[in-house]
Amino acid sequence: MNPMTILCFGDSLTWGFSNGGFTQHPYALELQSSLMKYFPKDSISMDNRGQSGDLVISPPGGFLPRMGAAYSEVSSPYTWAIILGGTNDLGWGKPGDEIYSALQKVWNIPLSHGTNVLAVTVPECDCSSDLADRREYVNSHILNHTQENFYTFDLFHAIPWASMDDEQRALIWDDGVHFTPQGYDLLGSMLADRIVELVQGRQEMGAGSDDVAEGVVRQKPLVEEEDDKKIKQTIIREDEVYAD
Repeated sequence: MNPMTILCFGDSLTWGFSNGGFTQHPYALELQSSLMKYFPKDSISMDNRGQSGDLVISPPGGFLPRMGAAYSEVSSPYTWAIILGGTNDLGWGKPGDEIYSALQKVWNIPLSHGTNVLAVTVPECDCSSDLADRREYVNSHILNHTQENFYTFDLFHAIPWASMDDEQRALIWDDGVHFTPQGYDLLGSMLADRIVELVQGRQEMGAGSDDVAEGVVRQKPLVEEEDDKKIKQTIIREDEVYAD
């Protein structure tokens, strides 16, 4: 039995913010469930550290100190760290280059401990053109970033906002920023696909191969049943920042 420990790290999109904050449904639920189907003989555990309203740029945000705290509290490094952030920074008008620079500092903590980092692009949302331009800067730099044990998942294109019809958007998106429980389940299943792709690719091609970091993730059908597995939660509630 091979243990796999996964740190799910970010803001409200990691916390599982839905229904105005009255519903919490983190993607980690479906991520764990899907991975257990792929690796039934392995021990798979999640540490979900999503903080609503948090920013990547520290200060004023808490991404960097929170990531440091996460590693100070575990006896052994995580196998994977899934890092999703930047929506709130963009909402506050922060420049794209500052967000990318701050993300690198956050990534470097798990990377320095031998953890595989899966960096997630900032998702599409109902926002201004200025925010969209800065988001494009951040996302392009995430996708083009190269570092040992560093991989990416392009959430922006995997779960779009503008190109969805009204019926599909109502199933996936709770508002212009957050997902419904079904949307978080879809994200969790896609992240599981990506991790499986990378694990299998590293086994076949050798650890650290650049080739396996380029894959395209296939969308899966919506998962409609909630998973009742318990996931470790480190939660600090704050007001969420919405971008107009």
